Amino acid sequence: MIKRSILIPLVLFILTAATTFLSGYMISGTYTGGVLFSLSLVAILGAHEMGHYFYGRKYGVSITLPWFIPAPPFLSPIGTFGAFIRIKSRIRSRRELFDIGVAGPIAGVIVALPVLFVGLLFSEVVALDSERLSEIQAAMSLGNSLVFALFSKMAIGEVAQGYEILLHPVAFAGWIGLFVTVLNLMPAGQLDGGHLVYCVFPAEWHKAISAATVIFLAIMGVGTVPLMDFADYLGLWVLGILPEWLMFEGWVGWLFWAILLLVLGTSHPPTISSDAEIGAGRKALAFLSLLIFISCFTPVPISIVEFG
Repeated sequence: MIKRSILIPLVLFILTAATTFLSGYMISGTYTGGVLFSLSLVAILGAHEMGHYFYGRKYGVSITLPWFIPAPPFLSPIGTFGAFIRIKSRIRSRRELFDIGVAGPIAGVIVALPVLFVGLLFSEVVALDSERLSEIQAAMSLGNSLVFALFSKMAIGEVAQGYEILLHPVAFAGWIGLFVTVLNLMPAGQLDGGHLVYCVFPAEWHKAISAATVIFLAIMGVGTVPLMDFADYLGLWVLGILPEWLMFEGWVGWLFWAILLLVLGTSHPPTISSDAEIGAGRKALAFLSLLIFISCFTPVPISIVEFG
């Protein structure tokens, strides 16, 4: 008989494969598109969580297999709310915590990058007034990160004004993979990025950086335009003078994440050992993780474009 610790993750994995297939089918209109979307997305999420799992097992940590969270398309357009693992024992040292924390994002992005690039090779460039878009009143537009912009230029080239990239389901899965990586690398609380901050810096720095991250997300969620308008309304006109490149509308999703971080808490439990030095190699990996976060970050990840 299959153990409960294996059976539940297995059932959730199968259900998530089914719901992501259904979402991919609804996005692409083809069974092939549904299968490719599901395989790509599950591979990215699975690689991320298995990175944590393998390093947890390596260090003898009590850790569960990945639990995928299936979701019907009317609740999540991608067919899942992601995946997670549970660590059921304390981690001995900062070195071990760092390795377990960084393994997930690195493994996930290693899979997401080729998935995105291959998907872009099969994506189409269509005119905004084309027949394919004539019956669509509105559509979801995905924001550009530095990595996405670079890969788009390499795989597709320059897109002329009046045209848009119609993403292949595999490319969409790759985009989601980069977005999930950014969410996990947020340097706050017990997110993967929070683990890295705790391991690299003193404990009090973790608290300050976590608080700064929440404030940053709140600003990104509200936008500087409403904030400057409010400052002007209060008569604080000096605060309303910002360079044009700093003026932007916010994305409410970031505000949601700021609130969620506050609800979940921004503190970090200590490791058993208080060894502070993690070594130059791990610090280099921390810097690489920061570069990944910056290059994959999208100020406005999702917006709605109206055609009619």
